[in-house]
Amino acid sequence: MEKVIIQDATLYHGDCMTVELPQSQCVVTSPPYNLNKRASGGGSSKMSYDGWYPDDLPEREYQGWQRAILSRLMESCAGSVFYNHRIRYAWHSRNKFRVPTSIYHPMQWLQDFPIWCEIIWHRGGTTGHANGRYRLADERIYQLGKPSVFHDKGYTTVWKIAPEKGSAHVCPFPLEIPTRCIDTCTNPGDVVLDPFMGSGTTAIAALDLGRRFIGYEIVKGSFDIAVERVSNHQRQLCA
Repeated sequence: MEKVIIQDATLYHGDCMTVELPQSQCVVTSPPYNLNKRASGGGSSKMSYDGWYPDDLPEREYQGWQRAILSRLMESCAGSVFYNHRIRYAWHSRNKFRVPTSIYHPMQWLQDFPIWCEIIWHRGGTTGHANGRYRLADERIYQLGKPSVFHDKGYTTVWKIAPEKGSAHVCPFPLEIPTRCIDTCTNPGDVVLDPFMGSGTTAIAALDLGRRFIGYEIVKGSFDIAVERVSNHQRQLCA
């Protein structure tokens, strides 16, 4: 497994499920959503998804994978695991498996975990096509486990934060989300973990707040972006 250390950030290129996870005070992550994008027929988004990771597991296998990862994160984290996901409607012809409710909800695999808080991320716009349904404008952030510390910043359970734009990563994570999670539930010097690091946004938030960071990313292209991004950001912090 490739390892890059950039001062207080340790970045790994590899699968977080193949190693023993380090101890942390907080986890902030957004996993692949299993959206079946490669089977969507292309269209205007086709170029954006070329070279992206496969995101089309059988749904039962996907949910089992997420349960396994969350179980390991809960064991290694001393505080809260912040887990970003979304409601997915299972009505499209590209969906390989159907459920009676025509919906895949994160609670289907989170119901056995200790949910401390559910946060609605209001994206400030709409995603997807209505097709007879109200347009999606939100995602969810589940806080699993009681935080070891809590600094009350006055946030409610609805966070109106615009999606990130102009990123080299296909699903950019707004910096404000990990910043809020880390700022309220850790202290300076604490370790923050992201097992689905992507382009390194959680790392940037952690470093900005004086925390240490450990991240894993299985896609080489995203890992390289994260290394470059964290390196450049660290130089700015030290300038």
